[in-house]
Amino acid sequence: MAFDPVQEDCLRLILANMKRDGVQLLQDPLYIERATDVFQKDPSPLIHTDRERSFHLVAKATELIDYRAPFAATEAEAEEQANAAEAYLREAVELDPRNWDAQRMLATLQSSCDDELIAYLLDHKQDVASDAAGLIEQASNPYEAEFARDLGQRPHQRWIAALASRFLIAGQYRKALSYAEEGLAVSPTDLAGVRHTGMLAMAKLEVAPEELQRYRTRHAAAYQITGQGPSRRGHTGGHKPDAWSLIAQMSLAYRAFDFTGATTALRTLMRVYPHAAMPLYFQTEFPDGAFARVNVQPGSEDELVIALSEATPLLQEGMGTPDSASFALWIAEHELVQQALGAQDAHMRPEAHGNAHGGEA
Repeated sequence: MAFDPVQEDCLRLILANMKRDGVQLLQDPLYIERATDVFQKDPSPLIHTDRERSFHLVAKATELIDYRAPFAATEAEAEEQANAAEAYLREAVELDPRNWDAQRMLATLQSSCDDELIAYLLDHKQDVASDAAGLIEQASNPYEAEFARDLGQRPHQRWIAALASRFLIAGQYRKALSYAEEGLAVSPTDLAGVRHTGMLAMAKLEVAPEELQRYRTRHAAAYQITGQGPSRRGHTGGHKPDAWSLIAQMSLAYRAFDFTGATTALRTLMRVYPHAAMPLYFQTEFPDGAFARVNVQPGSEDELVIALSEATPLLQEGMGTPDSASFALWIAEHELVQQALGAQDAHMRPEAHGNAHGGEA
């Protein structure tokens, strides 16, 4: 579960055009399909107001800053994409000053440090919440009510998630956990994924291991698999654990010198994410998404990369102390990881697939 900016832009525009044209889906069930085709070919015919164009510019900026710039071939190319994204966001704010996604993303790009960004987010937090509540109160027809209940609440959810994430990065773990809990109270199904930030914050606070499971149980709605109900055993949130939960569990065991427990969590992580060895060894830091956590396939290697990057405050435990190897090093050099890397190397060698002439029969 994550925010897809392009999908959200499409949904916003379709709903606005349904309201504008008075579309009733029972009378025209193929309207959404037709409108989606239009959006994919050229969204401009669906854009009619400044507010609609403003969010469309946010989606365009997100594509550049969150999905292209991190993979740019050169620093110059990455900077060019960042500058283009900033220009889109400036225009978005001019068109709609209450576009809080654009305001937040612009502040993220322009802030010189985390403290400055946190101060900005705190200063405007109540304004964002008030606008979200106002949408529900002022909805006067089914289209506005539908928007207010879902799409209109998402900027507020992203704002709280950003606060939780920034407090985690700043080392203020109790505040990070507090805002994670607030985000889950605002949106129990947690499209923003703020539960993961809360999980990492609890690991940094060295809570009892049982508290991690109580947290998952308390927020069972957020830990459901998208599109599925409770597991066949009847437990909500009964699917395989996610990378953030397993990293937090592993960290708590490691810090308690329970290396057997930490190894068990690592083994589970490598079972849940079958191609985990390389990410666990390199532990590459990936830039935080400006719009929201980058949207990747659940259970994928990309998801593990993002989780490990966000878990950097945990991985660096012990770093720089001569009598304590870092948690990151313990993972990278663990025999489970090394064995998996060796197996991958063997699989990639030419002799593993036969020689150039096709090997032996």
